[in-house]
Amino acid sequence: MIKKTIKLILVLLLFPIFFLTNCSSKPDKMKYSKTADLILKNGIVVTIDKKMRIVESVAIENNKIIFYGSNIRALHYKSDKTKILDMTGKTIIPGLHDAHLHFESGAESITKNLSLRFLNLEQIQKKIKEAVDSSPPHAVIRAFRFNQVYFKNKEWPTKYDLDKISPENPVIISRVDGHTLWVNSKVLSMCDISKNTKDPYGGEIQRFKDGTPTGILKENAEDFVKDIKGPKMVLSAELQKSPIEAAIAYANQLGLTSVTTSGDLNLIKRLNNLRKKGKLYLRFNVWLPIKKTKQYLKKGIKFNNGNDFVKVSFLKIYSDGTIGSSTAAMFEPYIHNPDSRGILIHPINKLNQFIENAHKNNWQVGIHAIGNRAVYLTLNAIEKAQKKYGIKNLRHRIEHSQFVRDSDLFRYKKLGVISSMQPTHCTTDLLVVEDRIGKECAKQGYRWNSFVKTGSILAFGTDWPIEPLDPRRGLYSAIERKNIENGQTKEEWFPEEDISIIEAIKAYTFGSAYASFNENRLGSIGKGKLADLTVFDGNLLEIAKSKQRKILSILIYMTIVNGKIVYKK
Repeated sequence: MIKKTIKLILVLLLFPIFFLTNCSSKPDKMKYSKTADLILKNGIVVTIDKKMRIVESVAIENNKIIFYGSNIRALHYKSDKTKILDMTGKTIIPGLHDAHLHFESGAESITKNLSLRFLNLEQIQKKIKEAVDSSPPHAVIRAFRFNQVYFKNKEWPTKYDLDKISPENPVIISRVDGHTLWVNSKVLSMCDISKNTKDPYGGEIQRFKDGTPTGILKENAEDFVKDIKGPKMVLSAELQKSPIEAAIAYANQLGLTSVTTSGDLNLIKRLNNLRKKGKLYLRFNVWLPIKKTKQYLKKGIKFNNGNDFVKVSFLKIYSDGTIGSSTAAMFEPYIHNPDSRGILIHPINKLNQFIENAHKNNWQVGIHAIGNRAVYLTLNAIEKAQKKYGIKNLRHRIEHSQFVRDSDLFRYKKLGVISSMQPTHCTTDLLVVEDRIGKECAKQGYRWNSFVKTGSILAFGTDWPIEPLDPRRGLYSAIERKNIENGQTKEEWFPEEDISIIEAIKAYTFGSAYASFNENRLGSIGKGKLADLTVFDGNLLEIAKSKQRKILSILIYMTIVNGKIVYKK
């Protein structure tokens, strides 16, 4: 009895010591068995997880996040080899993912540099003349990103505007949206395009009153000049040796860690070669043209196949054109041309067939649809495919989704369709939309807040090089619908469709990851997620509240891809 009493007393005396030893701030060997290679502390860490938390620190081991939370607990993962960086109030978010761009074209735009963006007619003529003078005789002069919004009276240019400075060299200039070509008389002559040439299905040859071509070729009419050949244009600037590598470095400087891009099997091969050499610092989801579906199936290529850096993405198909080119398929007529409601690139039965075949073969489809009629017909096609072959979890995407009627908003959520949008299209197009379709119809445009309210997934991108690659412009456009260039609009354009900075970040991270079936490894900050992070040099959340364009100038401080710092200011 005495012995039992003594044992009980000893237990009671020793228990507090045992408790304090095991519950102190020292790391438990089992709980903190991992040690970090890198710790970012004293930051504003926006997790974009289900709870949307804001914490102080992130700890990374190898290529994965092993902790996020308080500074004190983050230091539990410290070892002698851990690199600790003090973020001093900088904003850390999941790595930015551009959900829709054209990477190879963008790479050319920053290396070959014959962009005509924001130039008026006289400035364009001067730049084209310089290219003609520095190139061989009869060289094909190619340029892109003209926009008649910056011309006098905002009128379409003609072949004669180019004939003045290039009567012998064929000149082919792509509009900023990529859906219209402006060519000179030399090109029309070489391609036998005359007043007797019929418009192709899904295309338009713009004509003077007497029927002769003006030099503007829209949508499928662009195909008339795709095979034109001649000596290559020579630019005065030295071309960079590797446009793709230069563009990857440029993307990292802008905080991008992933992209979803147009491409082909050759691009996938080249990217994997860079990966094997250890030179790929950006994750790629490469979409393929739907017209080659049979070829992919025959080769055994499957949707979503690949590795952590290069994956096969969706099949792409065009439904209509663009608002800027007046070819977006609308229910309402265009104000300047009441006989036109835009252009459908494919007959409805063919569009249905393309989407049905992809759905049947378990392949995600990304459908370019800008006008409200194109969106409606695209949703119909997806619904028909699902009824025939089952709903599945293919997350079909409507690329752009610029004009959507109220009755179609809820169908996105119901059908599991993702709205892949580019916010800067709104703040660029707002200069012309009401002139094209009127104010009442314009209310149906760029409905980010409506999509959020209906529970649809938003995935944000830029459509680079049609718009600049800089994601800060997209974040700004999403929270404040004003034209970015030159302060041309003072009031917000339909501000009821604004979203918060948190929702905008979510669309640029989790939304884009979800749209590419990467949400389990990317798109939010969580334990076990791949360590892709974007760090802004300041308090992004506070800057966004001011709504005074300051978000456009906040610098990217650091970009981390797969646990490695690939860019630091």
